[in-house]
Amino acid sequence: MTKTVVYFAHANGIASPCYQTFFDYFDADIELKYIPVIGLNPDYPVEPKWEKLVAQVIADIELQAPKQAVVGLGHSFGALVLLMASYQRPDLFRQLILMDPPFVIGKSAPIFELLQKLGSKKIDRLTPAGLSLKRKDAWSSREQAYQQLRGNALFKQFDERCFQDFIRHGLREDEAGISLQIPKQVEADIFRTVPSWWWRWPRKAPNLPVHLITAEQSAFYKQGFPQGLKKIYGIEFSVVAGGHMFPLESPEQSARDVQQRIRS
Repeated sequence: MTKTVVYFAHANGIASPCYQTFFDYFDADIELKYIPVIGLNPDYPVEPKWEKLVAQVIADIELQAPKQAVVGLGHSFGALVLLMASYQRPDLFRQLILMDPPFVIGKSAPIFELLQKLGSKKIDRLTPAGLSLKRKDAWSSREQAYQQLRGNALFKQFDERCFQDFIRHGLREDEAGISLQIPKQVEADIFRTVPSWWWRWPRKAPNLPVHLITAEQSAFYKQGFPQGLKKIYGIEFSVVAGGHMFPLESPEQSARDVQQRIRS
């Protein structure tokens, strides 16, 4: 039996293997593909508009799923990259499921885009870039990293297994000890360069089924981003319990919700 290929793209700062517990709840008839880390390949650097990152994902889908269209499943940064890829290459996708993408839209979007073009330092305050640069990024051991990160606002609501996945796959060994798998400078650069033209272009959904899943406590939901996306782009959304990191807070339920969308 031919399996359904789900191509996954991760959130900024959270490498794909960190989602292993979430992946484990997918049924056997689903085959997951992904790039372990988007943004570290020198052939596809982080640049304004994310064009090279989108190109990296397109090239990888062509390589890993050459014979069938995939279900694109992205979280946050990864969701937006897949959405952008679908406009360029709709033939690669049969469906898109976007988990809480950072979709800059609404009354403040034109100002945000202008600040980006001007290279304003305010972008670091309007996005998580400033917080990323302040993050501690070096530890003597994984045990120390666990103790210092577990209570962090980003990780506090993680399922314990998902947090263990982050400690295992989101960190790496180096000469000094342990550091972030995705350097905080790269993470900040991705936040700073988030595409902000959505308020003016293309103002229509890609030519394939698209559904957005957001969360009750997500800042994006509270700011009305999914609502604006539905109004302007006609993309429907559903709301689940939890925060922006809901796939890692409730991995079993999140996997169930995603698979329900795939089979609907």
